[in-house]
Amino acid sequence: MVVTSPQSVQKAVQKIIKQPQFKIMEYFCDRKETVRLCRFFSGHYLIIRRMKLTVIFILLFSVGLNAKTSGQQINLSVKQMRLETVLKKIAQQTDYKFFYSSDLINQAEAVNLTVEQASLEETLQKILTPRGLGYQKMSRTITITATKELQQIEVSGTVRDDKGPLAGVNVYTKADSKIGTRTDSEGKFSLRVAGNSTLIFSFLGYEKKEIVAKDKVLQVTLSPVSNAMAEVVVTALGISKEKRKVAYAAQDVKGESLTAAREPNVASSLVGKVAGLQVKTKSTLFENPEITLRGGAATIVIDGVPAPDGFDMWSLNADDIENITVLKGTASSALYGSVAQNGAIMITTKKGKGGKAGIELTYNSSTEFQAGFLRIPKTQQDYGMGFNGEYAFVDGKGGGINDAYGYVWGPKLNQPDPATASGFVEIPQYNSPLDPETNKLKPLPWISRGKNNLNNFLTNGLITTHNLSVAGSTDKSDYRISLSHLYQKGQVPNTKLNSTTLNLAGKLKLNSKLEAEATLSYNRQYSPNYPNSDYSPDNYLYNIVLWMGPDVDIRDMRNYWKPGREDLEQLTYNYSWYNNPWFLAYEKERAYTNDVIVSQGNIKYKFNNDLKLLVRGGITTNFANSESRIPYSYINYGTDAAPYGNYAVNRNNRMRFVSDALLTYDKKLSQDFTVTASVGASTRLDQYSKLESKTTGGLSVPAWYNLDNSRDPVRSTNERIEKQVYGLYGYVDLDYRNMATLSLTGRNDWTSALQSPYNSYFYPSASLSLIVSEMFHLPKVVSYFKLRGAVTDATTDINAYSALLSYEIGSRWNGNPSLYLPNALRPPGLKPNKTISQEYGAELRLFRNRIGFDFTYFNYDRTNNVVEVPLSEASGFAKLQVNGDRYRRRGIEIVVSGTPVQTEHFKWSTTLNYSRLRNTVLEYYGGEKIRGGVKVGERMDIYRGWAWQKSPDGQIVHENGIPQYINQEVNLGYMLPNWEFGFLNSFQYKNFGVSFAFDGRIGGKTYNGIEAKMYEGGMHPNTANSYRDDAYRGEKTYLAGGVTQTGGAVSYDAQGNITSDSRTFAPNESKVNYVDWVFATYTNGIDESVLYDRTFVKLRELTLSYQIPSNLLTKTPFKTASFSLVGRNLLLWSKVPYMDPDGYSDLQLAEPTVRNIGFNVNLKF
Repeated sequence: MVVTSPQSVQKAVQKIIKQPQFKIMEYFCDRKETVRLCRFFSGHYLIIRRMKLTVIFILLFSVGLNAKTSGQQINLSVKQMRLETVLKKIAQQTDYKFFYSSDLINQAEAVNLTVEQASLEETLQKILTPRGLGYQKMSRTITITATKELQQIEVSGTVRDDKGPLAGVNVYTKADSKIGTRTDSEGKFSLRVAGNSTLIFSFLGYEKKEIVAKDKVLQVTLSPVSNAMAEVVVTALGISKEKRKVAYAAQDVKGESLTAAREPNVASSLVGKVAGLQVKTKSTLFENPEITLRGGAATIVIDGVPAPDGFDMWSLNADDIENITVLKGTASSALYGSVAQNGAIMITTKKGKGGKAGIELTYNSSTEFQAGFLRIPKTQQDYGMGFNGEYAFVDGKGGGINDAYGYVWGPKLNQPDPATASGFVEIPQYNSPLDPETNKLKPLPWISRGKNNLNNFLTNGLITTHNLSVAGSTDKSDYRISLSHLYQKGQVPNTKLNSTTLNLAGKLKLNSKLEAEATLSYNRQYSPNYPNSDYSPDNYLYNIVLWMGPDVDIRDMRNYWKPGREDLEQLTYNYSWYNNPWFLAYEKERAYTNDVIVSQGNIKYKFNNDLKLLVRGGITTNFANSESRIPYSYINYGTDAAPYGNYAVNRNNRMRFVSDALLTYDKKLSQDFTVTASVGASTRLDQYSKLESKTTGGLSVPAWYNLDNSRDPVRSTNERIEKQVYGLYGYVDLDYRNMATLSLTGRNDWTSALQSPYNSYFYPSASLSLIVSEMFHLPKVVSYFKLRGAVTDATTDINAYSALLSYEIGSRWNGNPSLYLPNALRPPGLKPNKTISQEYGAELRLFRNRIGFDFTYFNYDRTNNVVEVPLSEASGFAKLQVNGDRYRRRGIEIVVSGTPVQTEHFKWSTTLNYSRLRNTVLEYYGGEKIRGGVKVGERMDIYRGWAWQKSPDGQIVHENGIPQYINQEVNLGYMLPNWEFGFLNSFQYKNFGVSFAFDGRIGGKTYNGIEAKMYEGGMHPNTANSYRDDAYRGEKTYLAGGVTQTGGAVSYDAQGNITSDSRTFAPNESKVNYVDWVFATYTNGIDESVLYDRTFVKLRELTLSYQIPSNLLTKTPFKTASFSLVGRNLLLWSKVPYMDPDGYSDLQLAEPTVRNIGFNVNLKF
């Protein structure tokens, strides 16, 4: 109470002295351990009247002191402390003294309270109100009085967010947090409180909300947290930390964003969503996306347990993922040591929820259909099989005219010939009927039959997923059971993938100190047949796009066995080089099954509020089985597998077992400082085993795929790799007033992959986070400003056995096995790689957290890199393995996010991710200045290949009309993009939502091997021209342009830069045979002929959603229901022809990238 006038002072004094408890009053004072005399007095009214004037002057003087006293801040942390003692502590921190009755105070309940930087009024309200006490403030005195007993009321209601009810929300009174409850599975709660109490609604990830309990029924809506000070991220070992304390870059992806517009592999759904995380998606069925984080391999961590190297994420189901946090850089994952040096993808799976005795049943289903192609090769339709305009099929093995050639440089199609019955030129072809009189093949019309061979072969793909989960919780336990199934139908006939996942999670609170948690995921992937994207005879693009002329209609080859030769000989158009694509799809099968188990269990013991223990063990293992069935008459660049086929089985098992014990001490040292310190130990065991057996010499009985059916002895090989790492680690976080956090981390590992004494290495890290907006008064437009920095001395382990010089298995000679030494000498004393990393960043939030900026700069200096340098072959080896070379990897990452527009019914959220990466050489072993065309100080991602000779003005130099290449490899550009981006937007209007995402990579070089082979084979659309007709007639009519060298000479350095040039030039006027020019340009491996800028931009995702209003569901079994229309890979902008530059380059023959459209249904019961 602040007194501001003499009249109010008089009224206050009169009111106080009339209270009966003032007959005997105690005045307590305890300042600097000097005890003053305590005065006792009786309530004589006359004495009080005489004191009134003095009191008035004192209280008037207090008005001047009010600004000082009202600004005082209280810091308390008490447990079961007497109220009298608590008041003394408050008196020590303020200029106030307390008046109260001993009887009144001694009867009050003990106090449990923790406040930091709280006002005096707020503190007293929390202490006194629950105990039926009040207070009045006069000058520097506070008088404690009894209040009227408040009427108790029953308050109930529902808590929800914009998507539906929220289970597990904490509801408690502001005055006493012990008076509280939690919402059930339907978001409902009921609580008995004093009238007009202030209720607090608190839930992780949402902003707290305070409501005065005036009404008995409340409808409460919580909003997702937007205050950066309250955000929480999952860090190494699964430890949750306030984001304000984290001094390295980290980004979150919510699990719900992965379940609508789905990808069969979760990794593909992360494209563009995280700055610095590059995911190269694949269009071929069951191929793994390529994942890198800041240019290095990222470690996948599931519920705190790192998965084995090579874990491909096919076994993860998006419906089971609660959140994905990408920890970037060496400091972020220092507690894991070298296993996660480049950062980690932290996957947190869903756990049980539902409130008290609550159960939640959820069903989610997605179906996506193929709706056209983003990129598909286009071929010429005017010329058929053969060479130099001539062709006649006899046996497809060279018995006819160019019928064993693999080219489509044959006669022109659809040429009229009035002398034939068809009216067209007729030529014997692969499917010509046999003339019984002449025993020769009858000629057929030489016409374009297969104008859409690729489209007529491929089928429309399909992806469908179903998930059913049950989750619930009680006061002492929670659980979740989830069953999922994914089916993907491939574009190539007879290819498909099934994946079934069972996920279990549970937690049990054994008592107030001990709780246990466990998760188990079992996934089975099974495919009877899946394609590959390699350049090989069993790739359908190889056989259709590159080497099958339009004279062949692939639909005529659907019956792929020769009549009367079923299971023995395929029907194809060339028996020397190419297989019938239908034959490959249905007979040359690659079957695959993979059983993946990911599990972890942990026990948490709470010694007290300050000291906690975590013990965890986790195992990730897979059992992969594959079969390769090669049928009779398979053509493999000749007769490797022909004519008797082959069969092979492969068994792979990979396992990682990890155990950790972590003791954590968390203590507020003083009003300003808080410390969190942990020490721990871990073990990691990696095992890999492989067994491969295959027939040799072919199969005795066709189509019986069994090792016992081998014509010659079965050949088997096996392999086993094991590696073990022990570690001790710890960290200390020292926090100052929630505005500065210093983190120190250290880990020492002992590895079995290195020899003593180099098998032990230390991995320290230090980081600092400063909340500038809490330290200084910034303009109101700035809601939050943070600076951060981290320095790490990271050490990288090496692969098992890579430091040992051991024999390798060689070929058999006359049935006898052989061994040989590797070509690299591996002397003892190899040391682990080291990386000195620095990372600095800033986070800025503006306009009440509506707009956010996050900037990161990182620099990694890598030393002691294990490299192989040239060695004199007189030593018996060609290379020497040593610690040498120093590299630098650096880059920047920018994230712009926010909610530019938000009203009662409309919300627009957006995120823009930008990243840039550069790799350079700092030093070569032995003092070399240049290696492989890269000088010290230059970028390492050089594209090095063959290029054309050019004049100073850039024209290609020709000789006799043929382009001339530089007689050495040269530098042609860089492979890494100049920068990458992702742009995500979400619009919500009432129950309707629209979201879309663009991403792309700008810059970088890629070799388009498909285009080069299309030219070589005669299938490129540009080869259908009049120059080709002239070439068939032996005429030289094609003029390529450019210049011809008339004199002088040129020399180049190792990078391809001209060092001296005395050449003279004249325009190239030599016409050449067009076919000769094509072969000279595209078949000699000149990279520059098909080298492209790899830039692309994709509309990756589009979703239209509708949340059914809850009032329409009241008479249904559903709590919430939503429906979405989705699309993926809808648009592509790129100058690279015939291929998708996103995930492929060089000579990879992948399935065409397709558009997918579909729908998603999500129901909660």
